[in-house]
Order: sequence, then structure tokens, then C-alpha cells
Amino acid sequence: MIFREQDLALWEVAKVHLNVRNNDEHTQFSYYLAKELCQFYPDADIEVVLPAIIFHDTGWSKIPKEKILHAFGPNNKYPELTRQHELESVAIAQDALVKLGFSNEQITAIVALIDGHDTTKNSRSLNDAIHKDADKLWRYTPHGNKIIGEWFEISQDEVLTILEDFVLPTFLTDEGKRLSNMMLEIAKINQQF
Repeated sequence: MIFREQDLALWEVAKVHLNVRNNDEHTQFSYYLAKELCQFYPDADIEVVLPAIIFHDTGWSKIPKEKILHAFGPNNKYPELTRQHELESVAIAQDALVKLGFSNEQITAIVALIDGHDTTKNSRSLNDAIHKDADKLWRYTPHGNKIIGEWFEISQDEVLTILEDFVLPTFLTDEGKRLSNMMLEIAKINQQF
């Protein structure tokens, strides 16, 4: 099972908002990758990182569908919508976490990771670095490669070039850098066959 038992209720609430832009799939990959990254960083707070990952892209459900695929990526026409999806995700998470009985302190820590997860580039904490790296690592999975190619109507070679030239330098943790490099090299090998 991908989700820990204690996170299933969060997933049930969030998945209603994750039915656009392949976010339901993306979130499951990112959740798994966040769990893995947390194992390398014992000072990370997995009880903050994982709920944040579950809710981080729920706000895309509030963005006009015809603009979503133009509000992120290399040719972002609507950067204000990138920011809006973060704020919408924060609102969805706050409402859900209150109803699920999370403390104010927990909610503040969780939504701090959601707020700015795409629009701030530097790490604001270890939890933030892990959250951002897990979100980006999905792009390096075979699923992420395929979906990126479909979204932007580009070849696999072009996807890998974007990942290598533009995304790779943005990883914040040593383990995120190692995993992204490893998955990129595997994708390149796969391209040969």
C-alpha cells in the first residue's frame, strides 16, 4: 500500500480535488518519494511532509481547466495561476485538516510547505526541501516522463533535456540530487532500446 494507515483519511479528502492534470497519479508518486527521502533525513518531520504532499496540488482543481496546461512548465503563460493554485491548496488543506482534528500547530507547519512549493525556489527548512524534491522527483519516473511529453507534446528526448538542463539543478537535498541523477541516467539508457 502506498499510503500509511494514518494518511488514508487525508487521501480520501484530497483525491476529490486531484482529478485534473494527472494530480492523483502525481501525488501518489510524490508521496512515495517523500516517504523515501524522509528515511535519509531523521531530522525531517514526516508527519508534516506527508500531509503536505497529499494536499500540495489540490488547488489546481480551482483553476480554469482551459488554462491549467499553460500555467506551469517551460512556457508558463499564467504565473499568477501557479501562485493561485498554491493558495487554493492551502485553503483546501486548512479546511480538511481542521475537520480531521489536526492541531493548529500541525496545520501551520503543513500549510507552510504547501504555500510556495512551486513559487519559492530556495529551501525554507529541511521539511520544505524534502517536500519540493519529492514533488520534482516524480518528473523523473517513467510515468512523469510520459505525462510531461503528453502535456507539452514533446518527444522523450526533449523531456529528458528539460529534466537535465532546467530541473536537475533545482534539487535541494543531496538524496534528491542523487535520485534524480540516477533516474535520469536510467531514462537515457532506456532511450537506447
